Amino acid sequence: MRLREGDVSPGKCIGVIFMKLEIVCSGIGGRGVLLASTIVIETAVKAGYRAVASDEYGMSQRGGSVVSLVKIGDFKSPLIGSENAGLLLAFEESEFYRTLQFLKKGGIAVVNTDKAVLPEAIDHLLKERNVVYHCIDADSIAKEKGMVQASNMAVLGYFASLAIAPYTPQGLEHIIMEKVPKKVVEKNLEIFREGLNHARSLHP
Repeated sequence: MRLREGDVSPGKCIGVIFMKLEIVCSGIGGRGVLLASTIVIETAVKAGYRAVASDEYGMSQRGGSVVSLVKIGDFKSPLIGSENAGLLLAFEESEFYRTLQFLKKGGIAVVNTDKAVLPEAIDHLLKERNVVYHCIDADSIAKEKGMVQASNMAVLGYFASLAIAPYTPQGLEHIIMEKVPKKVVEKNLEIFREGLNHARSLHP
């Protein structure tokens, strides 16, 4: 288990300010889950929030389950209990089902899937729990741009459309430019913006 923590002076976030937010990022090894969670953490820290995180790995780093638990606000422990997370970013559909237990009633999920709507039983369960979920075929977006391994950026782009402070498109892009290697940063930004535009086209 790995712990990351950052502090900067408070009060720099513009817009709707939340005091606390618990986020679960789930996927499989080698698909950029930890990079995405780092971008989520650093965006919050840059905006003036305290952030703690814990990462959990499956049997193998590449291809195994990877879960990053991120807590933004005045938290001491990085662990997230069952039905406590307000947001679930699932970079693989199968991992969404595996980590759904973390999501609280009234939470929000963004799921990388080629489905427009999740299976009926899951859809019904989520509606009963007042969970709003968003589907994006991030793999196809990244593949069309010639960089399938960067599908995580399309998910982050969709996330940026949800207007959850401090996660503005500009704030996330700034951290992407800092954290992604220069030789592929432009392609990653292109995929991020495509995910954002896809979300905006669905919810203008």
